[in-house]
Amino acid sequence: MLEVENLSYWYQNQDDFLFENENLQFEKGKVYAILGQSGSGKTTFLSLLAGLDTPKEGKIKLNGKTIEKIGLTNFRKSKVSTIFQAYNLLPYMTARQNVQTALEISGKNSAKNIEGLFEEAGISKDLIDKPVSRLSGGQQQRVAIVRALATGNEIIIADEPTGNLDEKTTGEIVKIFKKIAHQNDKIVIIVTHEREVAAESDVVFELKKRKFNKVEAIA
Repeated sequence: MLEVENLSYWYQNQDDFLFENENLQFEKGKVYAILGQSGSGKTTFLSLLAGLDTPKEGKIKLNGKTIEKIGLTNFRKSKVSTIFQAYNLLPYMTARQNVQTALEISGKNSAKNIEGLFEEAGISKDLIDKPVSRLSGGQQQRVAIVRALATGNEIIIADEPTGNLDEKTTGEIVKIFKKIAHQNDKIVIIVTHEREVAAESDVVFELKKRKFNKVEAIA
């Protein structure tokens, strides 16, 4: 379980906080949506969960241990995978090479059945060895998902993963995230401003007026 305890964040002036004294829990086997408008602080919150930034106050814990005790570098390499709106793939490499490079960087030499992971994400065999620059946006996002899955990390965090995609592809990508959480027992956290994406998630927290609120039903 990933937990935040009394979490607060501000840039320069404490009175101008993005959020304050927040307590949230994220369990394995579920998809969570962090919903909010642009500028609400949801991407900053993602950076904190991913160990890319540190809170001004409060703690982030994984399975009862603070991420500082785990070690931030170790946490980022072996516990959490991040997927970005812009895919962050190496365009001159093939889909397979992008995944293998991520494994090498994380110190994990091989994933079980990389081709099976591509199939799970909806990438056909004929695309695996093509340069990602020749793939569509939806296909590139699927490669980014495979890259996150291949490391075997228990937390997958996605920042606006459907922001550049059409409605049909968005639905397909959200289904993949649900499958990852439910069948692979991962914690999947999607930061989004799209209510349609949030509506498909298991749990929704909306960051509004500098507070996180659990949303029971998405209108």
